[in-house]
Amino acid sequence: MKSGVFKNAILTTAISIALAAPAFAVTSQALTQLGNGIDLTYSVIDNTQDEWRTFRSEIAIKNDSTTALPATGWSLYFSHIRMIRELATDTVNVTHVNGDIFKLEPTTTFKGLEPGQTLNIEFTADAWQVAKTDVMPNWYLVSETGETALIASTSNQINGVVPVKPSEELPFVSEFDSAEKWKRYGGITDYYDPFTAQDRFNRNADLNIVDNIKGVIPTPAEIQVGTTDVTIDSSWVVVFSNGYQDQAEFIANQFGLTAVPWTPNQSKIIHVGWGQITIDGQSKWEEAYDLTVLPSAERIDIKAADAAGALYAAQSLLQLANGNLIPEAKITDAPRFGYRGLSIDAVRNFRSKASLLELLDQMSALKLNKLHLRLSDDEAWRIEIPELPELAEIGSKRCHDPKETNCLLPFLGAGPEGTAESNGFYTQDDYKEILSAAKALNIEVIPEVDMPGHAHAAIKAMEARYEKFAEQGDLVKANEYLLSDPNDTTEYLSVQMFTDNAMNVCMEPTYNFVDTVVTSLVKLHQDIQPLKTFHFGGDEIAGAWKDSPICQAFLADNNYGISTVDELSQHFVERISAISANNNLDLGGWEDGLMHNNKVYPRGQIANKKVSGNAWQNIWEWGVADRAYNLANNGYGVIYNQATHFYFDHPYEPDPQERGYYWAPRFTDTRKSFGFMPEDLYANADFTRAGAPLTKQDVLDAATVKTLDNPENVLGLQGSVWTETIRTEAQFEGMAFPRTIGLAERAWHKASWEANDASGKMVNDAERNTDYNRFANLVAKNILPKLEAEGIAFNLPVPGGIIDAGILKANSPFPGLTIEYSIDNGQTWLIYDEKQAPSVSQALIRSVSDVRTSRIASVR
Repeated sequence: MKSGVFKNAILTTAISIALAAPAFAVTSQALTQLGNGIDLTYSVIDNTQDEWRTFRSEIAIKNDSTTALPATGWSLYFSHIRMIRELATDTVNVTHVNGDIFKLEPTTTFKGLEPGQTLNIEFTADAWQVAKTDVMPNWYLVSETGETALIASTSNQINGVVPVKPSEELPFVSEFDSAEKWKRYGGITDYYDPFTAQDRFNRNADLNIVDNIKGVIPTPAEIQVGTTDVTIDSSWVVVFSNGYQDQAEFIANQFGLTAVPWTPNQSKIIHVGWGQITIDGQSKWEEAYDLTVLPSAERIDIKAADAAGALYAAQSLLQLANGNLIPEAKITDAPRFGYRGLSIDAVRNFRSKASLLELLDQMSALKLNKLHLRLSDDEAWRIEIPELPELAEIGSKRCHDPKETNCLLPFLGAGPEGTAESNGFYTQDDYKEILSAAKALNIEVIPEVDMPGHAHAAIKAMEARYEKFAEQGDLVKANEYLLSDPNDTTEYLSVQMFTDNAMNVCMEPTYNFVDTVVTSLVKLHQDIQPLKTFHFGGDEIAGAWKDSPICQAFLADNNYGISTVDELSQHFVERISAISANNNLDLGGWEDGLMHNNKVYPRGQIANKKVSGNAWQNIWEWGVADRAYNLANNGYGVIYNQATHFYFDHPYEPDPQERGYYWAPRFTDTRKSFGFMPEDLYANADFTRAGAPLTKQDVLDAATVKTLDNPENVLGLQGSVWTETIRTEAQFEGMAFPRTIGLAERAWHKASWEANDASGKMVNDAERNTDYNRFANLVAKNILPKLEAEGIAFNLPVPGGIIDAGILKANSPFPGLTIEYSIDNGQTWLIYDEKQAPSVSQALIRSVSDVRTSRIASVR
């Protein structure tokens, strides 16, 4: 997404409506009645109106209450992720407050809204909205005295519960029932339409159920599975060699056994100990294991290069198990990449401690070993820092507080009092518990505190701290951690429409703040899981500091040789590098945090021994897909975190009913993540954002850096779950799984079908499709049922279906996942069996897991 610089202006609109109600201020009682009685509807009209990429929408406010909405004395606050540009008439004004918060107010021409009457407000806004979840819930009224009332019709809860499906969660958003509403652009062809049942059927046509399939996901380097089983019962014991007790106890707990030090018993044992692991003639010394299941000898042997390898052997053993039956098997295994990560945005909407603990268990089962935890952003601060209590006290909460002295504004639809999803932070004890659980599962926690951009929450918290100490007359303390220049008149707008979200990098208090936060994190990690890497974010800085008097003075007189605003970003990174290096830490950042105008900062000027960048912004047609190669070739470690394949906040399908933003690809399904090829980055090019086909050569032609000269600097893969549209734990789990399984497969296992740029090898599409069929069968058989049993609300794909010669044919991207059909418009449902496919003239179909169901598709 591109940033722009716009003035925070009042946008005046007009509306033609004949109302004769007298003007009077709204009372507290009337405000409450209006909140409960207004029926507000949000409707997208046209996303394709012009090539300047604006769209038209309408807000309809119907007064179903028993009191009039008066001509004055009220305002309406709401979250809107697109900048509103122009309204149709002049009876209301709209003001951009900050971020995604807007305020609507009546003008002198507004005469009031009597019960039964409707106010229609049509407007134009930037870009587009082609999905229901683009619209944020919890709009609210505010009186002149500052009282608030939630407009109940915009609530995202039903009987106090937030639904998983957008269609149920956002009932005030009208349907996207025409191409003008679900397509984008003007003058450019948008190739995407919502999938039909036949579209899905065709996409799944090369998949089929593999009977009696056995295996492990992610795929081991070497695996053989036999036909005989061994039965684990209470007479078995787990024995361990020195250094492997924790992993032995992990296995014992899973099977209800006892773990004891090594004994000379030769049968009915699961032995866990050290062993040298060799694959393709090469010794593997990290995270490698050998697992042998011998039913004839009634024993299971695990040999591992280290404790992590023993844990992963245990996870493979558990995946092979069918209850207490384990098939004969021989597995020799080691990971493809040392970095196999998942990035979690705990900021836009809070991820509870319990949610993260559950996530760690699932990550370990998939052999992922890095939890990149984003703890700060514009919309919140999520970690307790004892030295700076305002960060949690103020920065972790959202409510209606225009001055943001007690809480932040209710960004992303948090409503006037905030919600359980918008508010919260990790106490020191919470974070330590997360660290302890992660350590036991061989998962490194990498905390991210994003800076200098994406820092609105920290800036406001430190401004509140300043005011507190200034009122006490202690200006030294007041200024100690101030992150903003009060006289800065720079006008800018961040990607998320913030006007004040960049720490001032010319101020020494900024570096006092960073040093205090980093030192606090180091203390938190010590004695549990010593902190290795501090991730400073560094992304999406939008034109700040130009008109800051403090920066102007700094540029005129400093000891760093800096004379222009363009040099300030690199200066900041070098200062952050020194602070983290002084704490013996490696440094991590997003790709754009380690470069300016696509020019990589000299690696020699970054003090840390190791510096890595998450390469994310690879929209192919933007011409910046070469950033990953650019960083690697300039001596930085690179983690492939590509938005086109590994941003799991994007929809599973190009459908308005699907959750998520779609600024990179229009959609990402598990098959796409599974198919990523790390050793030929440009070979992953497939489509533009509009769905036009792209080739590797197209991307190469636009790339400045065309080859990866230092492949050893590619550290691994990471997926990201951003949470602007993800509020509840169930929604989060549905967006993360099963796509995370595809990520884990590619991060752990190198497939034979993959393209390799260094050798000139092309992708073998037929082999890839065959491999996905195997993978998808194993996911459906082994992993999804376990996720369901453990309460993980993974996404249920909508099945495909056609009627062929009067016979219903249905399929799934995960063969074996239960499909149901109905021939009475959903009154009753039957399990679909392709071997006994029913004769029908029309049908509804859906995927099912336990009591959960997917969206319904119509087959005709």
